[in-house]
Amino acid sequence: MSSDVTEKKGVLAVFKYLDDTCEALKKIKGRPECRQYEVYAPASYHELIEVAEEKMGTSQVRWFTLVGCLSGVTSGFGMCLLADYDWPIIVGGKLPGIYSLPAYVIFGFELMILFGAIATILGMLVMGRLPNPKNHVFDSRLSDDHFAIFIPNMDRDSEVAQVLKTCGACEVKSV
Repeated sequence: MSSDVTEKKGVLAVFKYLDDTCEALKKIKGRPECRQYEVYAPASYHELIEVAEEKMGTSQVRWFTLVGCLSGVTSGFGMCLLADYDWPIIVGGKLPGIYSLPAYVIFGFELMILFGAIATILGMLVMGRLPNPKNHVFDSRLSDDHFAIFIPNMDRDSEVAQVLKTCGACEVKSV
């Protein structure tokens, strides 16, 4: 019986502080044996996002947001226009439809925000490949208040592991 789950082997450096993590990332960034490193953080930090954008490019989630917002504002105005043509309420001699457009701005805006938010959440799940049942938690502290750098195919006694230790890693372990 074979398993599709591939175990990642490498070295995991656990850091207490964000500054130490950023310093370690700067030191290992140019090394050819550290190209496939992964960074784990308990929350989103702009310092780590800048490092990720250098490595992988900008996030594509913003396109999900744009499409969601455009479809929301279009459907908001469309629903109001269709309802106004179907059940016209003539007030003050105004004709139904496009003449009442300023009144539809609120509904279009609200649907733009709603659809944009839903599309952003879906975009984060799709682009982040969540949920990922093949991924496993290396250390329980990573979801609380610690940071970590995982470098695959690396030994705990290697030079890179020593660099991580000198940068302020609380623990450097083989996984």
